[in-house]
This record gives sequence, C-alpha cells and structure tokens, in this order.
Amino acid sequence: MATNDDYEENLQILVKKQLEEQEKMEQKLQQLRDEIEKIKREAEEIELTKESKYQNKIEKMKSEVWDINQIQVAIDKHKINKRIRELAVLMKIEKTKEQIGPVKQQLLETEKRFNEIKLREINEKIREEFDHLIFNLLNTSNNNTSLKYLNTSSSYYLEDKFNPDCTFIYKNINIKINKEDSFLQDFIVCIGNLKSPNISLSEDSIIEEILHYLKIILTIQHREIIHGFLSNYTHIKFFRVHKDDYSNSYEYFQSQEFEMFNYLSETLSSIDTSVITENKRKLGVNKDTWKMFIKFLMVFGYYDYEGLEIEPNDDLLGDRYMLTKKLVNGYNTMSYLLEKNQDNHSTEDSSHYVMKILETNGDSELLLNEVKITKILKRFNNSNKFHLFFQNIIDRPSSSINHLLYEKELQCIESLSLIQAKQFIDIIHYLYDCRIIHRGVTPKNLMLDRDTNHIKLIDFSFAIQCNMANKGGSIYILGPFTYTSQSFLNAYLKVLTGNRYNDYCYEPTFDLISALNIIMTMNNVDIKQSIDSIDILEDEKERISQSLQLWKDIQRTNKHYSNLLNLINKLDIGDSFYKSDELSVSDISKDESIESDQSSISNVSKNQSDPSAIFDVIKDEIEKLFDI
Repeated sequence: MATNDDYEENLQILVKKQLEEQEKMEQKLQQLRDEIEKIKREAEEIELTKESKYQNKIEKMKSEVWDINQIQVAIDKHKINKRIRELAVLMKIEKTKEQIGPVKQQLLETEKRFNEIKLREINEKIREEFDHLIFNLLNTSNNNTSLKYLNTSSSYYLEDKFNPDCTFIYKNINIKINKEDSFLQDFIVCIGNLKSPNISLSEDSIIEEILHYLKIILTIQHREIIHGFLSNYTHIKFFRVHKDDYSNSYEYFQSQEFEMFNYLSETLSSIDTSVITENKRKLGVNKDTWKMFIKFLMVFGYYDYEGLEIEPNDDLLGDRYMLTKKLVNGYNTMSYLLEKNQDNHSTEDSSHYVMKILETNGDSELLLNEVKITKILKRFNNSNKFHLFFQNIIDRPSSSINHLLYEKELQCIESLSLIQAKQFIDIIHYLYDCRIIHRGVTPKNLMLDRDTNHIKLIDFSFAIQCNMANKGGSIYILGPFTYTSQSFLNAYLKVLTGNRYNDYCYEPTFDLISALNIIMTMNNVDIKQSIDSIDILEDEKERISQSLQLWKDIQRTNKHYSNLLNLINKLDIGDSFYKSDELSVSDISKDESIESDQSSISNVSKNQSDPSAIFDVIKDEIEKLFDI
C-alpha cells in the first residue's frame, strides 16, 4: 500500500505535469493568435501597395485621355481583385481560428484537470488533518473509549466493493487492512463518510450511500442497530439504522446538520481607540457539536456491536499479533489467521496462530466442550497420533470462553485421495478407541496439514463421550445431518413430523458412517451434485427426506458401499465400548485447563482385535471405491 509520502510525491509530479501541459497549450494558443495578427498585417501591407499602384494607373489613364469605358473597366477590375484578396485573407484567418478552437478546448480540459488535482490535494490535506484530529481525540481519551479509528477510504472491504471513509473497531483488535480482504466487516462497530466542503450533506445520493453501507453491515453481522455519520468537514450529520428481525424491515433515523466549526468576529482597533478598523474573521470550534461527536465515540451504549461475541476488554492478542485473514467458519464461530507483529520479538510466540471466535448469541458451552474433548483425546495419545489427527488448542482464555487459540493454519480440501481416505478412517478409529463420537463430521471439518501432509478432523463442539451410563440412552440432537446414517435421518425425520422427541441414541459407529458418506461424496461427482442440490433446499424436512433417500439409493445400487455398511455393522458395540465417563454439553467443567493433568479417563484397551481388524478391512475395501 502506498505511503502518504509516496502519494504526496506522485501528486506533485502530476501537478507539475499538468502545469507544463497547460503552459504548452497557452503558448500554442498565443502562436495561433500571433499568426492571425501577422496575416492581417501582411494583408494590409499588400493592400496599400496594390492601392497605390491602382491610383497611379488610374491617374495615368486619365492623363492619356483613355476612353471613359476603359477606365471604368480598370476600376471595376480593381474592386473585384480587392474583394478576392479580402476573401482570401478572411479564409486564411478562419482556417487559423479553426486551430484555436481545439487548442482552447484542450486548454480548458487541462485547466479542469489541474483544478481537480488541486481540489483533491486540498481534500487530502483536510482529510489528513481530520485523521490526526480523530487519532488524537481517541488517544487523549484512551481510558474513556473502546474504539480504534481506521482510514478506509481506499480499502474496498465492504462486500469487496464498497469503501466507507471512516471505520471504527474495538481497540483491542489489530487488523491488517488489505484491499482484497473483506473480513474487516466482521469487526465494524460504526462507520462514517467524508465529503468535500463544497458538497451539501442534504444531497440524496450521499445519504443513500451511507444508509446502504449501514444496512449491509447489519445484514453481515446479524445485528439490530448500527450508527454512522456523514461530514463535509464543516458540518456533520448522524444516522441510525434499526433492523426489525420479525418483519425484516429497516428504520432509518438522521439528525439535523451540526456545524463543526464557526467563524468568530473579532473587532480590531488602532492605537487611537476612536478609530475603528475592519472586522477579522477567526475560525473557532463549535464546542457543542464536538461534545456530541465525542459522546458518539466514547459512550459504549452507542456501539450496539453484535458481530462477534467479543468485548473491548477481551485479550485478543492485539498487542502481539495482527489478524490477517479469515478462515473457514464453524458452527456459530468464525476463525482468523493471526500473524506475529513485526515489533514482537518474543521467542516464545509462534509466527502464526489461528483464533476461533464465537459469534454473537453463540453457545460458549460448545467451546468448553471442545476444550474438554480435546483434553481427553490428548490424554489418550497413542504414538503421538493426536498431533497428527487433530488441532491442538494451545490456549484457553482465562477471562472468558468466547474464543480459542490453535497452533497452526490448516488448508481446506475439495477432494480426497485414497491415502487421505485411509487417513480419515484412522482418525475415526482413534475416536472409536477413545469412546468419542464427534457428531459433526462434514467435509468442512476435514482439513489438510501441509506440514505433515496429513488430514485433520476439527471442531469438536458437538462431540460426546460414551460410557455405561449412557449405553442405550438418548441425548439431544445437535450437529449437521446431511452425511449421517440412514437410521439417524429416519429418526430425525420423525422428529420433524412430530412423531418422536428430539433425541437420539448415537451409535459408536455414527462417525464412521458419516466418514464413509463423505468419502463417497468427495470421490463421486454425481453424489456431490446431489448433495449440493439438497443443501440449497429451504425446507428442512425436505432436505432430510432427500438425504435419506439418496443414501438408500446408493446402498441399493453400489455394492462396494453396501459391503462397507455391512462391515461397519459388524463392529463390536457391546459393553466394552462404554467404559469412560460421559461428556455431554451440559456436563462441562469450567475450571479445567486444556493442559491440566487431573484424573485421566479410564484405561481403554488398544488391542481390541476384532474392531481393529474390521477397521483394517474397511480401509482395504475403500480402495474399491477408487477403482471405479
């Protein structure tokens, strides 16, 4: 991004170029005018000579007593020739004048461009002073405001095509502003637009523009109220937009125009007090307006920010890291890449982290559940498979549970190779041995770790741990449904039709069937297209019904898929599966750290020959899906 010094230098070069071009046009215009004067002078000199010769000739003809008719012919001929010469001069002048027109037009255009450049320069100077004023205002009142000011006049971050001039975010957030990245819109608290001093704040077009921006932010952040302002540096006007979720309508409010600066008349007098001199105009600050603007920026109640479940006092590592990119969203969460600040020289801090932040109205218990499940998976660690299979939560915030921190960025995958499909089954096998049911196995939660070239399963928000206490029992249904088993889809269809309660007894093989369905989808274009067409359906009952029918049809027509389902059904689901304490969303300890070494889960045998053998056979059978 160009610096202010670069901009100033380029602007000065442009001004110099325009002045040189304007000077050339004026010189050319003067040359054409001089050419016309020269034509006139030469024509006058020629005419004087011709007239003198003509008079001498007529006098000679009279003295020689020429016939009167012959003299008249000479007179008429002279008049005709004179008119021809005058016409020739006029045509030459007009031809030269024709060249003046385009030059004049070029000169006018050059002057117009020059004026535009100067106006831009003036506006930039005013904008620069305005920025300094806001920065100083917020810095001076640092303890009384939660906002940070960003000049975003050249950053088209709003829906990748709009650029509010002023953007305010919480000051505990450090964001790298890129023109091509739109994730800044997730953190907007309020915005403002700035116009030239010669533009009226009553113009419909600029009012519609700021209201349109505010409406977009409400939609993106799923919030009800947002504030903004419009200023031309001399006056300011405030706006408020309220969205009614029930009627999906918007209410717009705007204040009157408030004068930001005023002129004070100062009467000056000479030493002789009896002689009154002129009045001098002196620029002053309109204190009432600026008090109102300061209140707008300082009072937390005006913010109404609901984009993410964050507070101004949360430690989002803004003093050490900068948010540089938005990653894949989870259930009621958004994830961002953190990049170490250039002035952060701590050797203990990694160069990058990933932060997952809870959306407003999201359930913090789901994040706590992920912390708990991750801890269990890590304790069970078999040959360090945990770090190969799953994301490591490196920090659980002490002040709140509205965000989690992970050690590295993972990559989305669009398809699965045979090796990756087998890795996927190994991950599910690990969960099976840990007595953990993920309940949210989807393609979006399957990521690639480029450092190990191994896929990882992420987001354990809905995960549960099974034991004897919940064997044969049912728990509340949560999580995505498209890739789940036929028995689950059939049960949930009954829930939607009111024929059963919203609960389900999750089988130990629940995730394995979801994994198989995902492998089928990511390896088959026709199934992928069918899933895509189902996902866009608005009616949930219709989505579930079509998903159920899809997997029934695939089982009926694809023998390899049918054989794999039969293998999965052979897995041991007896008492040996249920050995450790259940972990449900409603049974989460808020006091345990992710790194805690408190009582571990019950010892689980890693040598269950029958299940392990079946998992090995499943991996072998999956090869047949890739041979088709």
